Amino acid sequence: MSESNAVLALQNAWNGATHASAEVEKLAASVAGLPSETPVDSLDLETYRRVTLAQSLAVMALYGVVEELQRKREAGKQV
Repeated sequence: MSESNAVLALQNAWNGATHASAEVEKLAASVAGLPSETPVDSLDLETYRRVTLAQSLAVMALYGVVEELQRKREAGKQV
């Protein structure tokens, strides 16, 4: 992978992780404001599952890019 491709991969993975995290942040106030007596059946668990799964996958993709770049740098190979 060329230097410019490595930087592009890092940028794209970073953007994906920050976008997915922003989607989780959008729900923060509504989740924090739930009364403790709210019935679980009334929660939008599908949405919570969707945004948290997207966020976790995006973060793991970013982690994978960083790990790969780190391995290549430590091995002395061109990134």
